[in-house]
Amino acid sequence: MKFLRESDSFWGKALLAIVGGLLLATSYPAISFYPGMFFGLFLIVLAIRGTGFLKAFWLGLIAGFSFYGLVLIWLTTYLGPIPWFALCFAESVFFGVSTAVIAVVWKYINTLRLGSWKNIVLAFTIGGIYTGREFVASHFPFGGLPWARVGLSQAENYLAKWAWGIDIAGLSWLIVFATSLGAVTFISALPQGSGLARRFKNWIPTLVVWVILFCVPAVFDLPHPTSEGSLRVAAVQGNANAGLFAHNPPGSILDKHLRVAKKLIDSGKAKGVELMVWPENSADLDPINVLDENIKVTKFVNEDLKAPLLFGNKTFRGTDYFNEVDLWNPNVGLTDWYDKKRPVPFGEYVPYRSFFMSLAPDMIGLIGWDMSPGTRDGVFDVKDNVRVGSLICFEATIDELGYDLVDDGAKAIMIQTNSSDFGKSEQGVQLAGISRMRAIVTGRTVVAISTVGLSGIYTPDGQVVRELPMFTPAAMVADISLRSDRTPAVIYGRYIEPTAFFFGIAAFLIALVGLTVARVRRRR
Repeated sequence: MKFLRESDSFWGKALLAIVGGLLLATSYPAISFYPGMFFGLFLIVLAIRGTGFLKAFWLGLIAGFSFYGLVLIWLTTYLGPIPWFALCFAESVFFGVSTAVIAVVWKYINTLRLGSWKNIVLAFTIGGIYTGREFVASHFPFGGLPWARVGLSQAENYLAKWAWGIDIAGLSWLIVFATSLGAVTFISALPQGSGLARRFKNWIPTLVVWVILFCVPAVFDLPHPTSEGSLRVAAVQGNANAGLFAHNPPGSILDKHLRVAKKLIDSGKAKGVELMVWPENSADLDPINVLDENIKVTKFVNEDLKAPLLFGNKTFRGTDYFNEVDLWNPNVGLTDWYDKKRPVPFGEYVPYRSFFMSLAPDMIGLIGWDMSPGTRDGVFDVKDNVRVGSLICFEATIDELGYDLVDDGAKAIMIQTNSSDFGKSEQGVQLAGISRMRAIVTGRTVVAISTVGLSGIYTPDGQVVRELPMFTPAAMVADISLRSDRTPAVIYGRYIEPTAFFFGIAAFLIALVGLTVARVRRRR
């Protein structure tokens, strides 16, 4: 206890940072040790106690690499250790900068006469700076990595309900605030002989915050607005190796999805289906431009399904290459499409190709053609007065795209993914957890369908309707509810992360000025 509160050993603090970072990572699926987020943040706050900018930066860098290195270990399945190391290091730099900023602000707040409010102000500020760091990491570089945010760690836990009201970013801020408050209260322990009553009083603000954090979602059920009807949806998991660099007989991936879809129809379980959904990249030969594939899809939709088909495709339009979702209607054919707005850097396109080609020509050369970002909306009219939205794979993590779908009238959301590049790693399970959070945030039923899993249907409160086992050709059918209401997270949530970012910048500048003025006064 004395070591945690008082030790100034850098290596001791580094050990706390490493363990803290690893514990953060254990809170995400598939390990799903939810308390790991709280224990990890607690140790990281203790690690940077009493440090300056540079020392806190190095401690944050260590903690960040431990965290990202474990939670993103599935990246090594895709391209090996070099891209994994590069991404984890880049994210760790952001993590280190944020802990350095926290250290400076902490030092300044300690100079203020705030009385019993000091710990609350400090913890709230730490939460804001950390959430602001998540904003930066979610947008930079090359569009950012909004994958491993604090709020997403509770996707399979009842605390996820908070996201309905305060969005994923608000849940991040709340968790970091509550944990930091416990940590700084622990650090500022009263001297021996203070008495039990005084010690308890010292912990009252922390206990109140923790009771609010854990008890409110435990007793509060998310609102269930009147459903605007239902839509009978079938989702097909073809169990196809549709990886970016996979070598398959041409047309075999489309054939696998056709096979599973026809088996579902023949079983009678697809009776009355109003929309069938296939995953990202479920058509390996473009049915728009390849005649044989066009005939296959058209015949299936017209004669077997007799309902709209929403499926993933890759196609050229002029010199642009798109990862897209196509809507194929009976007796009409292609009627609408959505081009992925946020292609994945170093997966679907290479930024500054000539530069990175000079560094790793063999690796960069595997990505033969850069995909272009789309500009069309992701909402489809599938029947009278029913619009559904589509997000393609990694886009499920991007908050503003989910907001846009709701704003554009989507009454349910389809998340179409391809996880086959990542084998049996944690990636598919983590993405399924993100899909559940997207359902809560948007207040929409989410149908998440993957080439190999994990696929599932999730209600607007994050409950699992059905999930398909991974690496199994399978399908699921459900009558999903349709909604047009807007959750508080959709209305206000988009402002939380930017607010946290500017709040953190302001706190840092104020701290710099305040500490500089205090230093000048001392010299005088």
